[in-house]
Amino acid sequence: MSELSDREPLYLSIARWSMQQQRWVNANEIAEQFDLSRKRVINIVSYMISEVAEIACMTKTIPNDLAGSGCQCQRLIRVNHIDDAIEERVKNALNKAKTAQQIEDEESIVAMLPMELNNKDKWKQFLSKSCRKAI
Repeated sequence: MSELSDREPLYLSIARWSMQQQRWVNANEIAEQFDLSRKRVINIVSYMISEVAEIACMTKTIPNDLAGSGCQCQRLIRVNHIDDAIEERVKNALNKAKTAQQIEDEESIVAMLPMELNNKDKWKQFLSKSCRKAI
């Protein structure tokens, strides 16, 4: 499996799992496997289908037995191939986001804490309610 499997985006984990199944899977199966709501899975699958060119998949729609309002159909997905180029793109995106977030966090913490405090006092200040509200 990927070296990024512990940090990879959820949509990529879902795509990999779906491809391993080598069959049509529905939102309920994915939701159960990943402990997600059905609605969230539907959104993630829609994103994979429309926005991620590196994931080659097929979809089909079948009638649904659910009563009530809304679409009376169910979308099934079958992932056939995941391009290896996606790993490089994801790794670059993770590194960029991580670096930008770290810089922002460090700057906001440093700006809030007086420099003359020792480490113990800085932690007390940081963990106090007034400091948390400022973040």
